[in-house]
Amino acid sequence: QFTFSKKNKITSIENSPLNYNRFRPNNRFDNFIVGESNELAYTAAKKICAQSAHYNPLFIYSSVGMGKTHLLNAIGLEVGNSKKVMFISAERFMYHFVKSIKNNEMVKFKDFFREANIFIIDDIQFVNGKEAMQEEFFHTFNALIERGSQIIISSDRPPSDLDRIQERIRSRMSGGLVIDIQPPDLDLRIKILKSKFEEIKINFKENYDLSDEVIKFLASEVKSNIREMVGALNRVLAFTKINTKSPNIYECKKILKNFINSNTKAINVEHIQNLVASYFNLNIQELLSPRRSRSLARPRQIAMYLAKQHTTNSLPDIGRKFSNRDHTTVIHAVKKIDELIKKDNDIRQNVIELKKKLL
Repeated sequence: QFTFSKKNKITSIENSPLNYNRFRPNNRFDNFIVGESNELAYTAAKKICAQSAHYNPLFIYSSVGMGKTHLLNAIGLEVGNSKKVMFISAERFMYHFVKSIKNNEMVKFKDFFREANIFIIDDIQFVNGKEAMQEEFFHTFNALIERGSQIIISSDRPPSDLDRIQERIRSRMSGGLVIDIQPPDLDLRIKILKSKFEEIKINFKENYDLSDEVIKFLASEVKSNIREMVGALNRVLAFTKINTKSPNIYECKKILKNFINSNTKAINVEHIQNLVASYFNLNIQELLSPRRSRSLARPRQIAMYLAKQHTTNSLPDIGRKFSNRDHTTVIHAVKKIDELIKKDNDIRQNVIELKKKLL
């Protein structure tokens, strides 16, 4: 996610293929379904577009898949024709920062990121523990504020919980308006599903038919986040297309048997970490520590492997939850455990037993 809204004269960074990623045209204000859980964030985002905001920065946080990026994208689409908008993920910001250091182009980097009227940065928690990047972000933040630019930030936690980010940065992020998006209630989940269902029918020119009972079933069973709920809807619609009939509740349960946990037991990275630590008689601090002895490294790799297999978290997100390790560490762990399962009976048994406990 890296966007300049207009083809302005900018530095050589413009030639990067990353710059061709544009705002998602489907993530607009008019198809953001508003309810009690997200109304404040929606109102604040709209206000910024109307030029009447008195808070800078706007900091929106929530757990994954709750609509933060949709709102940030909607701001960019709304004002992109009249203002110079920069929309970038913290990971992309990091990429350009490192690349500019290597190529001795820090002056271009500074100019490029500090000329936006509206600067939107997604998933700021990624800068946790990265001191040099935090230093640059701090100066970019100050330069943008000084020139009167609006800053919008998203995260998976409030500024006060970003414990590996410098205090002065946390203080500045807390100095504007901090808003959280809560998980949607049943009514809002039903509204979101109905809206997404209509959108899919229009976009794909398909005459799908789903009963209100099926919609309510999906909204009731998939509570983890909106993204997963829409994924469940897509799976049901695939069944509808293949079988040319709308599924009943029994068929929905079969279609989504690996998707819906009937015990409503949340499988997330933290749950897996605690389960693995307990299984190997470790405490959680040992599992997440930087120590690399085999007695710690193997359980840690197994936990990463299970997180990749049984959660919807991205590789970078899994890495962050393991004391901010890089996503390449997660890739290595998954490959390693895959190999060991084939040739090491103990490891295979460990994984089988942990999966039984998990599921």
